[in-house]
Amino acid sequence: MEKYKILMEINRKAIFAEEISDIEKEKAVSVLLHGICRKEDIIKYKRRMRVNPETDNIYPNYYIPPYNGNKKLRLIQGYLPKTNILYANHYELEIIRLLFMFAPENEKVNELVGNTLYRLKNTCFGNLCTQGECIAAGICVLRFLAVTQPDDSEWIDKLLNPLGDIFLSFGSGQAAAQKGIPLSYLLMAFTDINNEKTRYLITQKKEWLLDLLRRGWITGKLSNGKKSEGDSYNLMGKYIIRNAIGTLPEYEDVSKYEIYVSGKDERCYCNI
Repeated sequence: MEKYKILMEINRKAIFAEEISDIEKEKAVSVLLHGICRKEDIIKYKRRMRVNPETDNIYPNYYIPPYNGNKKLRLIQGYLPKTNILYANHYELEIIRLLFMFAPENEKVNELVGNTLYRLKNTCFGNLCTQGECIAAGICVLRFLAVTQPDDSEWIDKLLNPLGDIFLSFGSGQAAAQKGIPLSYLLMAFTDINNEKTRYLITQKKEWLLDLLRRGWITGKLSNGKKSEGDSYNLMGKYIIRNAIGTLPEYEDVSKYEIYVSGKDERCYCNI
């Protein structure tokens, strides 16, 4: 679980624009590199997923999700995945993405990146699959490419175009997940890429996103006094939407738009 906790905490800090110290980065690299799963564990996992370990490219080759009593852990922005394809690939790709960000010159890290890019090129979700959570797994690939292959516009567009079309079709409401796509995770990928296409997409849905920012979202405590784990990520969701809006020229000074939890109703808002 240590690798998962590091993954969640580093991403939380990035979303909230908190400083990540060199010591934290060095520890993350050390723990994650030393935490590469044993080959026999990878083979056992793939057999459990009912694929051939010798030829499979769908599931990870280096990092498999930690055992959690047969319950899936949440994605870095709080979404609870429904399929193992999204769950497992999110875990591996987010880990290797961090390694490349923090240690781009490391020989082992570059080996992981190169082999993983090869694996992704031979997957359906890495190549325009629009079925179920396969397309959601494409968000993991987009974020991975934005860091490791930012100049590969052809590959990025191959994933971005169908995801963008779905994004434009999203309806009203909080939209934690619509059409099997977790909105905030998709917006994280758009923010990472931050090119003409993603800015166009965000502009097209700007008023809807601003409305989501201004609405009061539950931050964990329900009206009956019970805690909701999923809703506790709403505060993070506000920051993710604000960060995406901040890629637009008219909102580039995004830090001046405060996100806060009201003392009156314990809901989170943004004064944008």
